Amino acid sequence: MSNFKEKSTTKEDIYSVMGSPSIEISDVENTWIYLISLKEKNVFEADKNVFQSIYKFSFNDKNILIKKEIVTQDSFNEIAFSTDETEVERNAYSISDQLYDAFTRGQ
Repeated sequence: MSNFKEKSTTKEDIYSVMGSPSIEISDVENTWIYLISLKEKNVFEADKNVFQSIYKFSFNDKNILIKKEIVTQDSFNEIAFSTDETEVERNAYSISDQLYDAFTRGQ
């Protein structure tokens, strides 16, 4: 990453070292994003992330690097998911309600 210099490194230079980007965004700052992850597979436990990072390169209209950014695992935000369930009250008269009423009417 330190070999890539802003204002002198080209897209071709990065491509020759890193290969194809994971994501290409051509309409926003002409950006390439590389998602890099290394996992340790475990048999009886959950897999463990050994290394995770995101490399972001932005280029000008001449395909010269203008900005580079590294996001490492230490700077990732953890997302907490709730196990609570949302209750939904329905007052609609659905098709199943209509069929039930049609078959049970008059009894």
